[in-house]
This record gives sequence, structure tokens and C-alpha cells, in this order.
Amino acid sequence: MSSTTTISRLLRRLLSGSCSALLLGALLTACASSQTLSVVPAGWGKVPVTNLISHPDSVYVRFHFVRAEPKELVFEAEFSNAANHSVTIDPAGFYLLPLPDSTAKTAAVAAIGPASAAGRLLAFDPEMRLDSLARLRDELADKASRVSLAEVLLMVANTAETVASINRSETPIERTSRQVRQQAVPAFFEVQRVVRAAQAQHLHAVVAEQAVSSLRRATLLPGDRAVGLVYFPRLDTAWQLRFVLAFDEQPVHFDFTQETRKLNGK
Repeated sequence: MSSTTTISRLLRRLLSGSCSALLLGALLTACASSQTLSVVPAGWGKVPVTNLISHPDSVYVRFHFVRAEPKELVFEAEFSNAANHSVTIDPAGFYLLPLPDSTAKTAAVAAIGPASAAGRLLAFDPEMRLDSLARLRDELADKASRVSLAEVLLMVANTAETVASINRSETPIERTSRQVRQQAVPAFFEVQRVVRAAQAQHLHAVVAEQAVSSLRRATLLPGDRAVGLVYFPRLDTAWQLRFVLAFDEQPVHFDFTQETRKLNGK
């Protein structure tokens, strides 16, 4: 057996295995039970949905739940500086903490996200988050614009197979089978490029949107206001969470209760 034929068969097995894994993943996702996460302020029914806190230094902090994503909890935070001096906010220093009577387990907390002391889970740094998304966008765009090594090797293998077929008699069925198989190679990789281009385009829109909507580090002068989204690691193992936001290292906390429910209500 020639080395070209061996490479061709190995690559085809790899591609076949990748497609099977993707199909299996899709089926498992489809079969998984759909759940939703309910997150409300502690004392629900006694206080408004939106919490508003007036700090002694006349800095007003508003914080409310926006949505739950597969691995993140998204909140909106607003800081209004009514003091006579400037204040600095830095979302990278915000964190969540399971309350003592929560059911969260220490091991689960440690495995979820970046942690500091006493089981705290830090909010995602908006700058690092945007940089990571931008790098992934650029990688996908690059892959969408070039020919991969696997595609080159398969094209070489197909050419060698075509040349070899000249020196032997092929039945009509064998010839048709070879031609169909060879034509599928460029089609498969073209689909990959189209998918990656679409993913890169989507990430481009996500980066542009989050650059505007995310709360970023800022210094607020008297009368200034900053509002934006803050992303925290999702922690379904706890039913009571304390979110701690700070300005000038002065903490302001908000307590929330969460519950995971099936979409069918059962």
C-alpha cells in the first residue's frame, strides 16, 4: 500500500470521526432536558426587583439580573456619582460569594471560575473577555480564508488515486464511487470555511456590541454616571448568592436567590 493511499485513508477516517462526534453531540444536546434559571433579589415580594443603594459617600449603585447564559450570569450595574469627589470602578474586582447557608460545595466553587479568597468567584474582566473573543474571531477568520494542510493532503491523495486509476481497469461503479468521493473533499472543506466565516462574523458583532454594553473600568467625576453589563461565572450549586461590587475599594453587596427549573414546569 502506498504512503499516499495510507494518508488518504487516515484523513478520511479522521474526518468521518469528527462528523460522527459532531452529530452525536447534537443529538445529546437535543435529548438533554431544557432548564431555566430563576434569579431574584433575596426577600422577593418585600423589595422591588431593582435594588437601589445610597452609599454614605453619595454614590448610588443599582444592580439587577438580566439573563442566565450556559456558563455565565449577566447583570446590569449602574453607578451614579453624587459626591463632591471622583470615584473609580473596576468590574474586574467584582465577585460573587455563596452565602453560608447555601448548598454550594467548595469543590464545585473552585472548579467554576477565577477565585480569590474564601470561595469568591471573580467577575470576568471585561478587557480580557473582549481580547479573548477578538482573538477567537481572528482565528476563525484566518481559517475561513486559507486552505488547511488536511485539505492539501487529501487533494494530493485524490490526484494520485486518479493517476493510478488510469493504469487499471475500473468498473463504472468503481469510477463513479471514486469521483463522488473525490468531489466530496472540496465540498466538505468549503462548508467548513463558510461555517467559520459565519462564526467570525458573528463574533465580530458580539465584540462590537459588548465593547459598548459592558461595564468597563472608569473614573467617575462628580455628576458622572456609568452603566453596563457585568458577567459572573454561573454557579447552579448554590441557591443564595451575594454579589459584591466596589468603588474605591468600598464594597456594596446585593443578595440574590436562584433556582433551576425545567421549562415544562415540572
